[in-house]
Amino acid sequence: MKKIGSSLAFAIGASLALTAPQAVVAQVPAALPDKESVAVGEATDADGTYVVSTINKRITIDRGRAYVVDPWNTALIFTVKKGMVTLQNFRQTGPDTFEADDLPMMGKVVFNRQPNGTLQGVVQGVMGEAKYALVPAELAEVPSDDIPIGAPPTPEVALDRIYRVHVSGSRCDGTQMLRGGFGGTFKLSIVDPVGVTTESRWRNFAVDCKDDGNRSQNYAFYENGPGALTITVPADGASADRLRLITRNRKNLNFTEYSPEIEEILAAINFSSQLSVGQSLDNQITVKSGKTTLIATVTVNRVQ
Repeated sequence: MKKIGSSLAFAIGASLALTAPQAVVAQVPAALPDKESVAVGEATDADGTYVVSTINKRITIDRGRAYVVDPWNTALIFTVKKGMVTLQNFRQTGPDTFEADDLPMMGKVVFNRQPNGTLQGVVQGVMGEAKYALVPAELAEVPSDDIPIGAPPTPEVALDRIYRVHVSGSRCDGTQMLRGGFGGTFKLSIVDPVGVTTESRWRNFAVDCKDDGNRSQNYAFYENGPGALTITVPADGASADRLRLITRNRKNLNFTEYSPEIEEILAAINFSSQLSVGQSLDNQITVKSGKTTLIATVTVNRVQ
């Protein structure tokens, strides 16, 4: 395995054994091997999934090595990715004692198993002694007073929600149809949770408004294209604002722009319980009203 410099090793290891992860955007993968590149060893009765007490992230001990389940960022710009190996040569030295090579800390770690299964670890790394505990994941789901270090987290990590909004159709309606029709372009606009206005591209529409004509047009094929608007809502509760459907005239009719806030669609985006992943919601928007009416259908689909 390629050797890690001592300063780099400490930056990675500090997030494992000493401090909570920092609010940074890590872009450089840590210099740790992937589990597929590390040969398996002998299984022990400590094999299983654990939560690292100091950072609330899961790792799995499996046949001589431990690899990352929940990725995390270090105090600098490095990211520890899923599947990276943090402990190598994990071995049992007694009924309740274990040793391993702690790769981020570049030192040997000695674990003593507690009555509840927690592995209490002490590592002699390049920057001195550090301590952390590996709490069995099944215990971390239900907080227990006898877990010695750290606040047990919920293993499931809350994910940002991602929605895709698009115009899925348009049609004419009314009691007196025109001899021509409506035509022009649609686009969608939204203010995202950080206050930035995001817009889709303009998309053409053309609808006949004759009694014997085709009074609807299908826009389903724009669902995944540039005519769709993708919005990410973070798990921290921030919300999007001012979702609008904007139209532009192309046939010299008597409307130029229509931009209402689409409250039902916006509510589905901002409230996580409204839509499950894969579910969608349609909302019909009256763009031009009168004896002849132009109606657009806007669809939101939750993709994450």
